[in-house]
Formats: sequence, structure tokens, C-alpha cells
Amino acid sequence: MSKINYQAFQNEIVSLRRQLHSHPELSLHEKETSIFVEDYLNDLGLETTRIGDYGLVAMIWANDPSCKTVALRAEMDAIAVQEQNDFDFKSQNPGVMHACGHDAIMATVLVTAKLCVDNRELLHNNVKVFFQPAEENGKGTEIMIDGGVMNDPEVDYFTMLHFANDAPLGMELNKGASSAAIGAIKIRITGVSSHWALPDDGVDTIDVVGQILSLMNKIKREYVSNSPFILGIGKINGGSASNVIADETLLEGTLRAIKVSDYAKLRKLLLDGIADIQEDTKAQIEVEITDPPIPPIVSDAGLVDIGLRAGEEVFGNESRLVSSEYLSGDSAADYFNYARGVFFVFTAESENEKTYPLHNGRFDIDEGILWKAVAVLHRYILSL
Repeated sequence: MSKINYQAFQNEIVSLRRQLHSHPELSLHEKETSIFVEDYLNDLGLETTRIGDYGLVAMIWANDPSCKTVALRAEMDAIAVQEQNDFDFKSQNPGVMHACGHDAIMATVLVTAKLCVDNRELLHNNVKVFFQPAEENGKGTEIMIDGGVMNDPEVDYFTMLHFANDAPLGMELNKGASSAAIGAIKIRITGVSSHWALPDDGVDTIDVVGQILSLMNKIKREYVSNSPFILGIGKINGGSASNVIADETLLEGTLRAIKVSDYAKLRKLLLDGIADIQEDTKAQIEVEITDPPIPPIVSDAGLVDIGLRAGEEVFGNESRLVSSEYLSGDSAADYFNYARGVFFVFTAESENEKTYPLHNGRFDIDEGILWKAVAVLHRYILSL
């Protein structure tokens, strides 16, 4: 294996991460982010191809271009969260923040690409780096796949990564499911508005909301599984005035389960229960629950073994094989239908006194992980 001084790239990775962190953009609005990424890749001498408005692909060809191809994906979008950190590099876009680590992922993939370019003679495979918009709203994977990202050349090995701040410095790989089967819940309740002085003349949709929430809590209490699952509502919008019975209320939420079979059973329980509620009330209830769900991500066991060995060279015993089951989800699972894949999770508890979770306005990671993540990914690519 090469004797590259990976730590020498730390300042560059941090600088890239902070620049990207300062200028977050929401899903399908990654205009400036894509320009920044494209400029960096072009400066490496790489030709870039656009997919859709903001998706980007660049190829690093090995000396024998007929060899296999390993792909490395980075997500570009941020989320609608107001940053509460007081960093010099905090978000400059009100109400938008990289609170899911996509800034760190992009910086890591960019510098990994640089190392592959600068050490092209070490490559046994072609390397395809691509930058995906709209991961957070679930639309980006379809955009990239429909745009041919897994073809021309055909991808043989797919690689994705994530940064978490809930464990000490290290990395994790999983030979089982690394994410959940996930789907969206959308419920529209239609009733009849009336003055609250005349309640018998109206049909109260907010009362129906209460019944649906009680149903969901009952399902969560009584459903038995040996794997995690969750169903919940994250958004409720209804009513027009305090003295008017609400004639329409909208609910949006999520259904997640490690096992696809659990997802299907929970979906049916919820649909059947809501049908009973509609029958018992005068309200009309329209329900949409994703079917089929976005599937779980399951890494290829052989690639996990290669990844663990690459991790041991950097992290030692903190290169961990785990069997943890997480209720996060990612439409990147669809890439695994086209190629053998692996999902690296780099763990880096924040140096702050308190650690805040993903999608929190104070989310952060220990930037000391960044050069180590680059080292692992580059060594992994060279080991394939």
C-alpha cells in the first residue's frame, strides 16, 4: 500500500467543508454548490458531466480503462433548519443548514478524488465520483439513475458514506441492514365547517386527528417485532380560526421498519384502522402511504471485509463491524440494485460539551475525522 501522508490534506478538507457549510442549499436548489464542486473537479483536470440541473459526474480513468469501475457518491443538499451554532463558518442562508453532514461528505469525496488523480498509477479500477442533488427529499437518486450515472461505464462497486456524531472517533460497517424500509404518510381529512356555537352542524377534522394519533399510538404499543420500527406524524395543518370548526386538516408523517415485512403489516394496520375511523365519523379521509417503501441498505459482505481492513490501517480497533439497526433511510438503496455496494459510517463525536443529533440546529462533528475518512476511502479504492 502507498505511503501517502493523508494527514497533510486535513487543512484542505476542513476548508472545503467549512466553505460548503457556510452556503447550504435546499434540495433541487443546489446551484452554487454544484458550481463550487464542478470548479474543484475541473481544477483537478477532470471533465464533468451534468445530470439534470445540478447532478455532477466525473471519471478518473485507470491506466487500463477496460478494468472495473468503483463509484463514490456524495450528497449536496442541506435541510430547512435554522443554524444555532456560533461558528465563523455558520450558515449564511437563513433557515437552511447542513445539519446532516453533507458538507463533510462532499469535502471528503472531493479530496479522495484529488488523491486518485494525483496517484493514478496506483489505481486498479476506474473511479467515478458523483455528486447527487435532492437526497433529503428522496428525489435525487432517481434523477441520477435515470440520467445514467450507473452506466457508461457500468459501475461494478458502489460506495457511500455518512458522518455520525453519536460514537467516538472511528468507523462502522454492517453486513446486515444499515437503514430501514421507509415511506411517507399523507392524510387529508375533510369535514364540514361551522361556528362552534353550532357544533352539530359541523364535522370536526381536528377531533378525527386525535383519533388517528390514538390509533397510531395503539399500533406502536401492541405491534410485536424483534426489529425496530416507528410510525409518527411530523406535520399537522388545519383550521382557520379559533371559533370555527376545522373542515380540513392535513397530516404528514413517516413509517419506517428494518424489516420490509414489518413495514407491510404496519401499513395495513394503519390503513384498516383509519378506514374504521372514517366509518365511525362523518369525515372523509384520504390516505397515502408509500408502497413499496424505499428498501433498506444492505452492504455486500465481501466489500465490507475489504472496507474493514482499510479501516484498520487508519483506525486500528476502532474500525468496527456492527449489527446496529437504524431507522434512518436513504433512497441510495436503489444504487445497490445496479452494483455491489458498501456503506461506510464515520463516527466523530463533536468536541462541544454537548452533542446534538442530526437535523438539529446545533449539529456538528469532530473535524479530526475528515482526513482519516479520506485515508480509508482511498485505501479501500486501491484495495479493490
